[in-house]
Amino acid sequence: TQMGMTAHSAIDIWRAGGERLAAQAKTRWACALEQSSPELSAETRENASHAQTVFAGYYSRVLHMSSSGAAAVVDTLAGAALAAVERAGAWSQPRAH
Repeated sequence: TQMGMTAHSAIDIWRAGGERLAAQAKTRWACALEQSSPELSAETRENASHAQTVFAGYYSRVLHMSSSGAAAVVDTLAGAALAAVERAGAWSQPRAH
């Protein structure tokens, strides 16, 4: 349905925006780490780099799961709406006695 396609387009835009946000966060984290690097121990730099990798992984998984879940909800609702319309059409047909 048109409404389902529009909803899927919105979900795709949301996912793409989330991916751009993640890329910007990664760039800003790297810049901040580089600027503060002279003041940090090697262990702290390594931990900060590892933390960024872990956080980015969680964010990516949550973004994928939530957008996939939203798409599944749209598909389910579109299917239910189509079934309801078909049933309503069947009930509106005159019945032979």
